[in-house]
Amino acid sequence: MADRDFAKHSAELAAKVTVMPGLDVRLAFIQHSLPGLDSADKYHVAQGLQDPTVGGNPKCHYLFQRWGDTGDRGQMQVDGPMLQSEVAVAFAKIFEEKTGATWGSVKPGDRALPGKYWLQQQSTPDLSAKWEYYVNDGVDRKPTGWYPYTNYASEEVEEIYAQHVANGGEGRTATRVVSSGHFSYTVNLATMKQQNMRTNKVRIIRRSAEQSSASATRKRPAGEAASAPPMKVMKARVAPPMVMKKMKVAPTSAATKKKAMKAIKKSQGINEDNEESDQGWHQESGTQGFQGEDERRHEGI
Repeated sequence: MADRDFAKHSAELAAKVTVMPGLDVRLAFIQHSLPGLDSADKYHVAQGLQDPTVGGNPKCHYLFQRWGDTGDRGQMQVDGPMLQSEVAVAFAKIFEEKTGATWGSVKPGDRALPGKYWLQQQSTPDLSAKWEYYVNDGVDRKPTGWYPYTNYASEEVEEIYAQHVANGGEGRTATRVVSSGHFSYTVNLATMKQQNMRTNKVRIIRRSAEQSSASATRKRPAGEAASAPPMKVMKARVAPPMVMKKMKVAPTSAATKKKAMKAIKKSQGINEDNEESDQGWHQESGTQGFQGEDERRHEGI
């Protein structure tokens, strides 16, 4: 199905389009902090879309892209309507630019070239699932227990969780770096903890298959001692607006067009300023996102 942010371009069109077979990728660039290297966690979504309601009009195809840092909805671009062949060629060029490989030559999960994106397995986030953070330090006079993320934050973490599961729970997707305002956080899906990379504050998190109640469930995580060190919350931020940005595509040679179309046919089968606390993601006064570092008023991821 079409990326859910396509509706921000045109809700009417989003209700009609279908994904062109073979033209649907989510690319990831995940780089953990190393000496001389800063951490980075980015994505790039590309889809070929078709409007089947326009009859025989051959210019009924679109190229959709969305890219940015993990944890935000990023920027979006929609090109079209155009011919199917034009979408295929542009799609192949974007893929090669990001991965360094020709479209159709790598499989999902293959190791990426140095400094390049890798092709992830397709995933289906369960947006009905809810993510929660654990409070045991009395922050904001809260009783000890689990508290829900904001809807926005829950959806973002669910998305990277679904990717982790779809990619076999491998190490590359277990620890993700999520940017939020002035802060960055690591979310470890193996240990189910989040950590503020600036303050090193840690909080336990969990995924709940059912809607959380308004009050926290007053249960301690399994194995945690009553005297566990306090962990605080990350400050909320407003979900960033979607930005439309034009990406340039260089002229394409006839040979490249032929190669792109061949690969497409093959894939089709032809066919978050105060360094005192951070807990999580929360909603306060209409804001959303990773929550941060003000102990007077904050609630959590």
